[in-house]
Amino acid sequence: MMMNNVVKSSELSQLFCYFNSVIQSDIVNMLCRKRKKDFTRNRNMNFYSVIYYFIFRNKTTTNAELTHFYSSIDKFEKRISKQALNKAIKKLNPNVFTYLINQFASIYYASSLPKKYRDYLLIAEDGTYMEIPYNVYNINDFQFCMNQHVHDIFDVKKVQSKAGGLYDVTNGLFIDFSLKPAPYSETPLAFAHLYRTKKILKNQKIIYLADRYYGSAEIISHLEFLKYNYVIRGKSNFYKKQVALMQSDDEWIEVEVDDKWLKRFRFSLEAKELRKEKPIFKIRVIKRTYKYTDINHDIHCENLIYFTNLSKEEFSADEVIELYSKRWDIEVSYKTMKTTQEIERHISLNGDVARNDIYAKVLFHNIVGVLRKEINHELEKRKTEKKYVVNITQLHVIVHEINFLNCMMYNLKEKIKKKIDSIMKIIDKIKVPVLMHVLYYSLSAPVSFLLILYLDFLYQIFFANTYMLPLENQQLRECLLI
Repeated sequence: MMMNNVVKSSELSQLFCYFNSVIQSDIVNMLCRKRKKDFTRNRNMNFYSVIYYFIFRNKTTTNAELTHFYSSIDKFEKRISKQALNKAIKKLNPNVFTYLINQFASIYYASSLPKKYRDYLLIAEDGTYMEIPYNVYNINDFQFCMNQHVHDIFDVKKVQSKAGGLYDVTNGLFIDFSLKPAPYSETPLAFAHLYRTKKILKNQKIIYLADRYYGSAEIISHLEFLKYNYVIRGKSNFYKKQVALMQSDDEWIEVEVDDKWLKRFRFSLEAKELRKEKPIFKIRVIKRTYKYTDINHDIHCENLIYFTNLSKEEFSADEVIELYSKRWDIEVSYKTMKTTQEIERHISLNGDVARNDIYAKVLFHNIVGVLRKEINHELEKRKTEKKYVVNITQLHVIVHEINFLNCMMYNLKEKIKKKIDSIMKIIDKIKVPVLMHVLYYSLSAPVSFLLILYLDFLYQIFFANTYMLPLENQQLRECLLI
């Protein structure tokens, strides 16, 4: 079954052309400089060429990447040396990529492309660690976390950066992304993302999805200030007294923030002022108990709680829990970037170059991500027994091999459209079946731990590095074992 003229290839090509005009703009030229004199002379590797080089970098060696890059842009005769590249990439200010990630999202939401879930954008927040090249300069720059094995700088075996992103799970793109030193908490990252994306998400109906590290009164109060809805997994000690008084598994509780509690509000003045005016706020709490048997056939119970401000009239308890499960797509995105995109494979030991590596791969993930979601949306419309999604690994390869770089860099709108249409013609060759998620809904019955391991085994063999619906075996493990 062919899907010609279904995917919005014209709108997508327009999106990428608009974004190219941003990349080559004067403001980006200014933002990408570390020094005033950087990127001021007309060279074979100008500022936007360096940016595109980072975004579309996918070969195993620097020389191979240089050859591929200059061949892709039809300027092979102007190929620079590896040494000249090293000088150019060290000039690039990583802050430019934060701006570009935000700009890509702004352009996307201004178009007709965004998909919604019951008129809402589903925005997930989550953090991870990204490995940075190991040397003493990067250890000092990115710092390290003290623990029982690491007492000082001499105990550090690898360098990591604390990464965090605000991700649109419905449309497959990071709206914002940050890299900070390893000891950095996830909470200030979350607030930074909410502040930076406030203008981008203006006038949008939002449901904010986050795991149990984000259920603080300050974050909830800030979301209330922004008029965002939320679904957040709760920790057992959050609002413990109020939760203990619940008469059912789904009801609203009242939480009063006193002066002592307000002193712990450190990141949002708006949240602090809101709680001064309205010290009492309401949270809808949903409880669930999941049972499972371990490998020794012992039965265990896992009690989970979810916090939300969505009304019972609009979303039932089961629907709220299903909403939370959709957060898993950000976890899949992190996995894809680390495996398929090799986001932790760096071309230089320099810390700023490593930052640029990571930020640029996030941008490439966004470019492919909006394509993936658009194609998946069309696959969902097919009336077939089995449901399918595009193989994300193969889609990454295709975007590189059809020379998307050339089309974007030279603003070839019609050529981009034709290439998207070409992808659609071979989509049946790169689609994969979706793992059924019925098991998730039967978690109240005993679930064998061996079954979970078996599902994981099958997943690794047949579906590794492919996009799956959020309710998969890893989600089962999260619900059952954490």
